[in-house]
Amino acid sequence: MANLLSILRLILSPLLLLPEPLSPLFFILYGFLGLTDMADGWIARKTKTTSKLGSHLDSIGDIVFLLFSFLAIYPKINFTLSSVLLILIVFVLRLANIISSLIREKKVILLHTFLNKAVGFLLFLFPFSLTVIPSKFSIPFISTIALCSSLEEGYLIWKRKSERFS
Repeated sequence: MANLLSILRLILSPLLLLPEPLSPLFFILYGFLGLTDMADGWIARKTKTTSKLGSHLDSIGDIVFLLFSFLAIYPKINFTLSSVLLILIVFVLRLANIISSLIREKKVILLHTFLNKAVGFLLFLFPFSLTVIPSKFSIPFISTIALCSSLEEGYLIWKRKSERFS
């Protein structure tokens, strides 16, 4: 059941491009897809059906959902130069964390820290916030939390390896 929710999110995420961004239909679809993201892991844990496949499906589903959500709301976002720079810094740090984990552990490590979950929740709320808060305020706030979570994740990946072999 949990894997089916992740697959459903993968299949339905492109539909976010069809309704008018930030319209009631967009928010209904967006909210439903967000609920599948929240429910799949919970269901897998409660039914004791967690698996590597499920974890990978969830991560891929998250990326696809985020990508199509961003593409859908892009016309409604007012990017400033500082916002773009912050987003790029976070992206480079996230990429560095992935490369670091591949080099050090021979696998991609995506940690589920409190800050990473907080960033995920803030990113989920972002389209809703666009109806009441200008993106020139919300993007720097979310990006700053994402920057902190990226730094934390990099530190934990680095520390994890050094403790294993000391």
